Amino acid sequence: MSKKSYTFSIIILLIMIISIIKTTEINTNTISTERLSVITSKPIELPIAKIIIQKIGLDGDIYNINSKENDVDKNITILKDSILPNNENSIIFLAAHSGYGKIAYFNDLDKLNVNDVIIFQYNNNNYYYMIDKIFEEEKDGDIEINKTSDKQLVLTTCSRNNKNKQLIINSNLIKKEKTT
Repeated sequence: MSKKSYTFSIIILLIMIISIIKTTEINTNTISTERLSVITSKPIELPIAKIIIQKIGLDGDIYNINSKENDVDKNITILKDSILPNNENSIIFLAAHSGYGKIAYFNDLDKLNVNDVIIFQYNNNNYYYMIDKIFEEEKDGDIEINKTSDKQLVLTTCSRNNKNKQLIINSNLIKKEKTT
């Protein structure tokens, strides 16, 4: 083989290798782009509020009433009859599971006492509620609450002591504070 033909063969071989590398890079980028479009096509839903009960270590997100995330089998649930605290005569009803597992957000509600404080963060404000009543009532799909103040927060979960009852924690607004 002559020197010219040997050089020509090496050049052809290099062109083929570069071509294969470029094709591989293009395919890799195409795959990455396709994966990226799949990941970014799902909208991320953000919570509208948060409930904090320091005494029992609860820090849970609250989603919009119409959200798929507002489901007792996923999160703490805000019930449909709720009126958020930036409105007149607000009353917020929150429900969650107790017991065991990652969705048992209200497992320790039975450790709360009258005068304990619950913080509801909403719209760049901290709303501080003080518990004024703790009771159980029959599980029948309704919560019977007497409206005791202009601004109330009501928590409910299953009773630890009786499967046919639900635990109700009623609290009233004592302070509103702007968050930073």
